[in-house]
Amino acid sequence: MTAIPLSQRLDECLVSLLDRLAVLARSRRRWRIPLLLVTGGLFFAGAYWAFSTLPISPTQLRVTPLLILAGLILPSLVYGGIGLWLLARSAGLSMPVGRATVISAYAYLAEMLPLPGGAVVRAAALIQAGSAPRRSSALVIFTAILWISLAMFAAGLTLLPVSARFAMPLLSIGGLVGGAIFLWLWSIAGAAIALQTLAHRIAGILLTALRLTFAFAALHMPIGVLQAFPFVLAILLGSASSVAPAGLGISESLAALAATASDYPAGIAFLAVGIDRLFCIGGCAVLALGTEIGTSLRSAGTRGVVARERDGNER
Repeated sequence: MTAIPLSQRLDECLVSLLDRLAVLARSRRRWRIPLLLVTGGLFFAGAYWAFSTLPISPTQLRVTPLLILAGLILPSLVYGGIGLWLLARSAGLSMPVGRATVISAYAYLAEMLPLPGGAVVRAAALIQAGSAPRRSSALVIFTAILWISLAMFAAGLTLLPVSARFAMPLLSIGGLVGGAIFLWLWSIAGAAIALQTLAHRIAGILLTALRLTFAFAALHMPIGVLQAFPFVLAILLGSASSVAPAGLGISESLAALAATASDYPAGIAFLAVGIDRLFCIGGCAVLALGTEIGTSLRSAGTRGVVARERDGNER
């Protein structure tokens, strides 16, 4: 009896998953605005609750950590571009990092759209570059799951000295799922791409944790990069939950829940994740707006040159 390769079994599972996602996306379109209102209310209510439980007000946020956090948005945007560039390489394609960075910014903003906004933008970019739809969807979905799995493993390592009851499931699930996806990627794209993708996702966890350390610092709460790993997992799970657009309010609530297994106040965790989200959205919006303005100016310049050449020929 011939064994079915791992990559083929995962592809078959993917087809069923994509069909279910498509059905869910269609059913959610009419609920997008109500969900956004409800989760937006949850976010602002949570922020009000968080500040009411803390001895600080919004006007007392520390400016220097916020400025550093703003400075970290640029490498975060480039990180997203490198991720899409690696996805293109996994599909045997070439995509400039600059273009991939802009597309990734649009993908982040597209998370506010019906499920799965960001994944659709990234997969569409790969398809437009020449990749097959199934391969594009598989790469986007499975590398996203790889990121979550690695974040679970990292959070498990952080929580292990505090609570083995929470840490062991995270370590087990994160290790098994992450290992399976890594082997799948190795089988379809080669060892070099698989290792580069693994290193890239690990770097993303560290970068997100670094941003969170400054978000916590702005709230007068010092936290180390390693201690921020459970809150990185909360961000990724909330964004991938698909219960709310972009996980609005969900990531923050999960962060507050994760804080109960640590020494950090739940209100601080809620606000820190919320601050990080607002800075990321702002950075992506600025890049997207700048790109649109630049494209419009270039188009206007091109039309002007064409018009002048036409006038010169008529004379």
